Amino acid sequence: MTNGADKRDRLGQRAAYGKCEEILGLIGQRPSSLTVPNKWPFEARPGGSVTGAQLAVTWARKNHPLATLRLNDDVDPEHAAETLVSRTYGLVAASFADRIIGRDGSRDVTSGMLKVISHRLSDLYSGSFDRMIHGQSLPLVSIDHLERRGPNPFLYHPGTGEVRGDFLGLVQQALMRLIDRNRLRRQDIDAELLASLFKELFSNTHLHARNDLSGALYRRSARGIVFALRPVDLPQDTFAGDLAPLREYFSSIALFAARPRVEFLEVSVFDSGPGLAARAKGSVIPEEMPVEQEYDLVQRCFLKNVTTQTDPAHGLGLPRVMLALKTSGGFMRLRTGRLALYKWFPPGMEAQRIVKDDLRFVDENGGRPRAHARVAGTAFSILIPTGLGS
Repeated sequence: MTNGADKRDRLGQRAAYGKCEEILGLIGQRPSSLTVPNKWPFEARPGGSVTGAQLAVTWARKNHPLATLRLNDDVDPEHAAETLVSRTYGLVAASFADRIIGRDGSRDVTSGMLKVISHRLSDLYSGSFDRMIHGQSLPLVSIDHLERRGPNPFLYHPGTGEVRGDFLGLVQQALMRLIDRNRLRRQDIDAELLASLFKELFSNTHLHARNDLSGALYRRSARGIVFALRPVDLPQDTFAGDLAPLREYFSSIALFAARPRVEFLEVSVFDSGPGLAARAKGSVIPEEMPVEQEYDLVQRCFLKNVTTQTDPAHGLGLPRVMLALKTSGGFMRLRTGRLALYKWFPPGMEAQRIVKDDLRFVDENGGRPRAHARVAGTAFSILIPTGLGS
C-alpha cells in the first residue's frame, strides 16, 4: 500500500462500479486523500472512464482546499506520471487535486505533475489521433483552469469559443481510426446518429459544467466526451464491470447477435457542474428531499422538447438522446446527484418518437430509484451495438 494512504480510499486494480460507489460513500462521510491505479482495467470497460472522472471531481470538491492525490506504485516509476495522465480519470484527478504526493508517501510532486498534465493536454488539444487515442478510446476533454490557449479545438470553434455545431467530421475520423483496424464496416455504422449524440450530450454538458448555481465560475471545472470501441464477449460478464443492469443488457443482446463477440460503440460524457436535478430546481438538492422528487426533476429534463438557447450550436436536449437510444437498441447509465439510473432498449425497434414509458428509468440496483452517495456533476454512458449480423 502507498505509504500514508488510507486503504479505504485506495482504488485497486480490480475496482469497478461497486468499489467506486463504496469510495463515494466514504468521501461523503469524512475528509480523505485518494489513490487511484496508474493502470486501471475498469477504464477499458463501458463507462469506466467517466465514472472514474466523476469520482475524482466529487472527491476534489469535497476535500478542497486539501484534496491530496497520492500516486500509486503499480507501474515503473519512470513512466508512472505519464501512464496516469494518459487516462481520463487520472488526468481529471491530477488536474483537480490541490496537492499530489509521490510514490514514497511524503514528497510533494505537484509542480512536476502539472508539467506532465500540460504535455498531455497539448496532445489532446492539438495532437494527432494517434497521440490522443488510448487503447480503443478517444478522449475529448476540456479542463478550464489549465487552458492557456482556449478550449479544446476538437469540441469548440477556436475563434469564437462556441461548441461546434457539427461533430460528423470528427466522428468519421474517429471511426476510421477505431473501426477499420477491427475489420468492421463503417457503412454498417450510423455516423450521423453518433454525431447527433455527440452534439446533444456535449451541448448539455457544456451548459452545466463551469458555473455553480449562483452563476459563478468554479475554481476548477472540466467536461468531456469519451468515444470508444468496446468489443464484448457476450457469454462472459467481466465486461459489465460488476454492474448488474449492464450484464442484463448484454444477455439480451446475445439473443440478436450472430456471433459471441459484439462490438459496441460507447459515447460517454461527464461534467463537473451542480447536476441535473439541482440545475432544474435552481438550488442545491437538500438531503431531506425525498429521492423521488429528485428523480422527478431529472426525468423532467428528458421531457422538454424545446431549448431555451438561441445558439444553433446548442443541442435540442435530452429527448433526442433517448430517441437515438431507442432506435439503435442502446444502453444508458446516468449518474447525477443521488441517482444512479439506467435504461436500455432491444435492437430492431422502429421508433419515431419517445413515449412516456420510455422515460421510466430504473435504479441500477433494480426497482424504483433510491438514494446513492451524492456525486458532483453528471455522467452519461451510452452504448450502441454494431456488428450484430454475420
